[in-house]
Amino acid sequence: MNGQILLITDGSPSADTAGQMATEMSLALKLPLRAVFILDEGWNNFLGDEWINTSSTRMRFFHWFEDGIHKHSQEVLAEVTEKVKGHGGHVETEIKIGKTEKVIVELTAEVETALLVLPNPYATALAATAGLRFNLNSLSKKVKCPIYIGPQ
Repeated sequence: MNGQILLITDGSPSADTAGQMATEMSLALKLPLRAVFILDEGWNNFLGDEWINTSSTRMRFFHWFEDGIHKHSQEVLAEVTEKVKGHGGHVETEIKIGKTEKVIVELTAEVETALLVLPNPYATALAATAGLRFNLNSLSKKVKCPIYIGPQ
């Protein structure tokens, strides 16, 4: 088996469990793990309630919100890195911004991907803690590699 194992994470319980499996497979198959946290570009269109009535208040809120999402994504990726490197594996991490499905398809195409690992979009708890949304049926038709879905 050649290529990378691509883990798309959002910090949800399903993504954590899927990430553990991706880590174990990466180590067992001696394949590099690439962990990516996708920030859906829809957050750019996020509007506050009526209480955000001035542009300066709105901008402060947007900056606070954006900083929180970035901090969360960095913490999630640091945890993945610690787990993989702690077992002697190789991991690359990055944060991407865009339409979730489109970003996933591009990531699997730009580098040979042996396995795509995703959090379960049908998890009973919040499937995505940072807005990660994708249509599994649509996505499975667009990627050319096997897909592993985390548990519910």
